[in-house]
Amino acid sequence: MLNEVITALCMIESPTAAITVSPSTTEPASKHEKESLLETGPTITLVNKQPITSSIRGTITHLVAHAGRWSRFRGLRIHFLHSMLFSLTSTFLSAALPHFPGQMVVVAALSGAAVANVHAAWTHKVVSMPSSQSFLQRIPSKSDWKILAGPAAIQAAMPYISIYLTCAAGMMLGLHKLDSEKVREYNGAQSASLIVRGILLFVFAVSCTLFLCLPAIVTLVRIEASLVSEDTDTIVPFDRSFGGKVVSQMMGGSGKVGFVEAWRSFNWEARRRLIKLFVKSFFIVAGLAFVMVHVLLAEVFVVMGPAMGEFLRRAQAEAGGM
Repeated sequence: MLNEVITALCMIESPTAAITVSPSTTEPASKHEKESLLETGPTITLVNKQPITSSIRGTITHLVAHAGRWSRFRGLRIHFLHSMLFSLTSTFLSAALPHFPGQMVVVAALSGAAVANVHAAWTHKVVSMPSSQSFLQRIPSKSDWKILAGPAAIQAAMPYISIYLTCAAGMMLGLHKLDSEKVREYNGAQSASLIVRGILLFVFAVSCTLFLCLPAIVTLVRIEASLVSEDTDTIVPFDRSFGGKVVSQMMGGSGKVGFVEAWRSFNWEARRRLIKLFVKSFFIVAGLAFVMVHVLLAEVFVVMGPAMGEFLRRAQAEAGGM
């Protein structure tokens, strides 16, 4: 719900504006004032409405109001199917292809391209208003696969590319040569250097996520959303023209957005909104994990009692002896 449904809606939402007309409240007293009033007329104000996906609670409320209480988990079965097919394809390609440096990047790219239409069907299910369309009806045509294969391959491979780049950066910083026993003997300057290098590596990893992985998934979802049939309403406002760069099929255009335009039309306000959602989701999930771990530990201590303490002391003693 947090990391898939709400973020996918945020990736396609186009903020809307409302026009308000404010009539004149003063009654003209003379003919001259009446003439000036006719010239000026009522006040027309363009008010930018707050995006639906700017709030997690607001997005869930909107989903429930338009698609029912189970809309929090829209496309869950299609998501499971895509994950299973992607995993099976990756396993097959890993065994079929010879081992070489960067094999996982190629395997992920080919797997993502192979199941691109299934992921597009999930996106269509998530962003569309409720309808009677079946799963097979939501799958894009073979001609659309040519449009989806490239972005899907890039999106699937980008996490592995980020990992390789992060590992390369760590090697350049000399972090691969660290010895856990010698680290304890570091003086103040050496410890400070290690901390700085660790921070730099963390910043580099976050940068790879923001500037490589995030654009890849946003571009893919927006391209997939552009393939939703024009007679299907989306559950959040969606600019099918992508800032005037795409002409609809009804107007004689293709109705499909290119790779570069899909990302460029996702403005900075929307990017900040999406990053905020990811940060909120991270802390929510981390908080739930923290609570669940402590609940499980409490249950273990209640069930095992003194035996748990004895087990921990024995494990600590064995670790110290090693």
